[in-house]
Amino acid sequence: MLAFVAAQPAATADAIGDRLLTEFAALAKVHSDGWGTAWLDPESGAVTCVSGAGTEVGSRRWFEALAGPASARMVYLRFASRGSPASSENSQPFHRDGVAFQHNGLLAPRDRLVDLLHPLERTRLLGTTDSEAYFAVVRDRVGAVRSGRTEWAASSLAVGVAEVRARFPVACLNAMLLSESGLRVVHSTGTAPAPLAAFVDRGADLSSLPSGHGEDYNTLLSTTTDGGVRIVATTGVDQIGWMRLPGDTVFEVAHDEIRGVALDV
Repeated sequence: MLAFVAAQPAATADAIGDRLLTEFAALAKVHSDGWGTAWLDPESGAVTCVSGAGTEVGSRRWFEALAGPASARMVYLRFASRGSPASSENSQPFHRDGVAFQHNGLLAPRDRLVDLLHPLERTRLLGTTDSEAYFAVVRDRVGAVRSGRTEWAASSLAVGVAEVRARFPVACLNAMLLSESGLRVVHSTGTAPAPLAAFVDRGADLSSLPSGHGEDYNTLLSTTTDGGVRIVATTGVDQIGWMRLPGDTVFEVAHDEIRGVALDV
């Protein structure tokens, strides 16, 4: 996962640099089951979302999707969990009620999440991923709507994340959420190891996996560019000099600051 927040709307390559974007795109050799991006439109203030097949990473459609100016943007590459095949319904970021959400990790069995949802919310699930159900639980728990807009304060978001953590004490809950209110980041890696067996099953050579696919797998780090753009990304790209975000915390991310609320776990 990768996201940025800029003081002035910018295309992805301009905001984070060609080198970082190229490194991130290269992860599609392993995380090859789909891609997606969601961004905050600088004119309308609304969140827009586009996704596609993993084979499109680096294609004209990929670059066109990332070329539009955005004041905040999330980008995702998917490594599918067993039982959740590559499909449009399972693509991330998910986009519901004007909010986009993406998650790294495996929350199994998925029924433990679905059980937390009201019957009506269960009918709104479109795919088979645990990540979509995680998003539904968080949306349901936030539930503070004012003047037609949902407030996504870190403190409110942390309530839903903590409830999911109670059901899944070791799983990775790292997530990014983009709304009209801005970028929110969940850093709660858990203790689950990197899915090395799954990589091998897909034909990956463990000795040639990208950096960040070992003990530090799914760690979230942040940096600010010389141009004042705040970047948050999971391991797998060159992050020398970046700051590791505190764990078990939900963050409100702006271009000039990050404010965190610790999970009650």
